[in-house]
Amino acid sequence: MNWKQLTIVFISTIVFLFAGNAIAQTDLNINNTNLIRLGGNVTVVEKQVLENAIAIGGSAIVQPNGLVTQTAIAIGGNIILKQGARVDGDAYAID
Repeated sequence: MNWKQLTIVFISTIVFLFAGNAIAQTDLNINNTNLIRLGGNVTVVEKQVLENAIAIGGSAIVQPNGLVTQTAIAIGGNIILKQGARVDGDAYAID
């Protein structure tokens, strides 16, 4: 492998690493009613109402007076309900 090819491989690796980090911590908020977090915790803040809160690679945390009306899912984490928080539907945690 010559220096030109080695340089291209090195630059490509750096670009993929930075792109992977950007994708790994992405929030998807669909119609302001569904919050999906890839690569970390999802938090339903105080007095927020969501249909679904899904954390892939983290925990789903519902703050006081926060409400999830359908489903809270945590893959690689826990479902954490603070005092006064509610999940009216189902809650699933797969660790």
